Amino acid sequence: MKKALVLFVFASLVAMQSFANYIVVLRDGKQYKAKAKWTIVNGKALVQLDNGQSLTIDPALIDEAKSDQTTKLGLGDVRMMNLDANMPAATGPKTSSNSSLGNQIKLRKLDQQNNTQAATPTAAVPPPPRDSISTEVIMKFERAYENVGIFEHKLTPSGPHSIRAELTADSEDKVFNAISATSFLMMRNAGVSGAQVDMIELFMKTTNGGSAGRFQMTREDAQALDAKTISQQEYFVRKVIY
Repeated sequence: MKKALVLFVFASLVAMQSFANYIVVLRDGKQYKAKAKWTIVNGKALVQLDNGQSLTIDPALIDEAKSDQTTKLGLGDVRMMNLDANMPAATGPKTSSNSSLGNQIKLRKLDQQNNTQAATPTAAVPPPPRDSISTEVIMKFERAYENVGIFEHKLTPSGPHSIRAELTADSEDKVFNAISATSFLMMRNAGVSGAQVDMIELFMKTTNGGSAGRFQMTREDAQALDAKTISQQEYFVRKVIY
């Protein structure tokens, strides 16, 4: 068993897949949809946005690991893009502040709020949290697993806020990719509004039927993995259930 653990500890994640679009994630959590990954010009990161504009920012403001992971897992829609005046300024001709995308979003929100207040004198009551795992959440997890090379999977709700995931991971890389993708989506509730994912039961096996590891990943585990206070290799060694 020690030999197997040593092999797992020295395994590394597979190379990132290439996508037509790229999500640039800043260290403060803000995101930009770009045509491709940024390039460095005169010490600055040049980002070609998908709306045709270009953006020049300090490379130190970019979280490269989160950018790659968000793009790979297809979760660029978790947060709404915000290009208001508080963001780093885009290069090119200056336009009035009212024409920026951020101000357009704000104006739409204000118009919607005014219309709601005119129609109903009382404040709108937010919808209650979902009491079960939805099909949309399941589909987001399935897509994320496929994006990291795991195409044989069976996901079913196992409780109000938990999922049982049976995966075929026939290599060490895929085992660690599954752990990484699971923690990433758990911390963001798969990017589905109103969803709450508190536990993922991972049952991983190889193509010949052998066990590749069983885990019960809690939100605490996912937070530690997402914050990189524990690596996938350390998590495997500490948390694997045989």
